[in-house]
Amino acid sequence: MKKPFRQLSALLLIAALAVTLTLLVLDASNNLRLTFIHQRTGALSFMLIGASYISLLLSVRRPWREKIKGLLLGTGFLLWGSEQFLQPGPLVTVMDSMVVLIFVADLTLIILNNLRHKGDEKL
Repeated sequence: MKKPFRQLSALLLIAALAVTLTLLVLDASNNLRLTFIHQRTGALSFMLIGASYISLLLSVRRPWREKIKGLLLGTGFLLWGSEQFLQPGPLVTVMDSMVVLIFVADLTLIILNNLRHKGDEKL
């Protein structure tokens, strides 16, 4: 089951990179104006890279604690992208709050881990 998840991760990664390249081309052709297509293309990039990371994590052996942290990070990207396709309202507010919580918690764990090791470890 690991090989299909790795293949899916690679496919989603390629798609995320292609969509991101499309975003940059569209930005250049629209004189860097914030457009509807910019928002949707950026959101799709977040969703694809989040899904790629989740697929990759499902294909590797890691301690569950590390895997859960990674799954939360990938989910954060999925939520961040998904909320861009929804109308403002309570659901989007909850999704946005979850994204903030996930990203702040993830970086908090990284920072605390590095503070414990007194800076002798690579970030």
